[in-house]
Amino acid sequence: MFPFITDKVNKGNSQRTARYQAFTLIELLVVIAVISMLIALLLPAVHGARSAARRLSCQNNMRQTGIAIHLYVSSQGMFPPAKCTYSYTKNGTTISTIGHGMMTFLLPFLEQNASFSAYHFEKNWQNTVNKEAREVRINVLLCPESEPVRYNRSATNSESIIEFHCTDYTSCDAIYTRTQLRNMGIDRKDWRSILAPAVLGTRAKPVIRYNDPADYEVLSALFVRPVTPDAVSDGLSQSMMLFECTSRPRKYDLGRVPGDPNVTPKEPIAGARWADDDSQIWINAICKGTQMFNCSNHQEVFSLHQGGCNFLYGDGNVRFHSENMAPAVFVSLFTAFAGD
Repeated sequence: MFPFITDKVNKGNSQRTARYQAFTLIELLVVIAVISMLIALLLPAVHGARSAARRLSCQNNMRQTGIAIHLYVSSQGMFPPAKCTYSYTKNGTTISTIGHGMMTFLLPFLEQNASFSAYHFEKNWQNTVNKEAREVRINVLLCPESEPVRYNRSATNSESIIEFHCTDYTSCDAIYTRTQLRNMGIDRKDWRSILAPAVLGTRAKPVIRYNDPADYEVLSALFVRPVTPDAVSDGLSQSMMLFECTSRPRKYDLGRVPGDPNVTPKEPIAGARWADDDSQIWINAICKGTQMFNCSNHQEVFSLHQGGCNFLYGDGNVRFHSENMAPAVFVSLFTAFAGD
């Protein structure tokens, strides 16, 4: 009957409804603050979950490599060498060394038959005939906490644009910080871990020959001092066998801080490639007074996992140990022939 009055009433109601539904500036700021607090609380948990997942994935990779080692043992009756080197001379003055990293012997057991078939053991790993075989990325040898594809950062190095086909898992020859440990009251009759280098001839005493060696002659180094499971007197389940030395050829220092690539030791950090006979590492440093690992990745035990490293034991189990582990405990678990 009175449409103009009805329109005004409806208009007024809609304005009041809109006014009642709107947020004030203070309410909006409170909501934003609450959401920010929730995000701040959740982000560390998400980061921690992802880090834990990467650590477990790393453990699985080490476990798979351990299976490959034990398949090698079943096939050959002895552990694979930490590395294999054959030094010889043909004229009494020039000395040549043929070297291979441990992973070259595990290729058939890591589903890398093509690389193994193309690999020439009678030539050094760096020889051009081994280029195709060695330039293969083997993902199971890489820790997910590190970069899957790695190049040298040093602008002064000609290899700066070449991918390094790396391994983050390697053998650790022995503990050489013996004086420091003895000062702590820690001593052993034998400081070696399970896997040992296979060496025939040295630079000081090379094998004297009249020609270059065949592959079976180089591989005869494997039988000089082989290590069998029965020889591990400290027990396979109580002796470390495979270690992390991640992120090479990139340089990392104490605190997992990337080092300057052009400051000694310069990048590329030695032993990064899985075929390299220098991929083996040592315990050469103790940091923070008593810390036995995670000091740097300069051919030392090192990982990017927060607070520790993964270790593969001789029985195939993988354990994560804190970097704050007591030196006496670490030495006992590291050594394989010390009788402890």
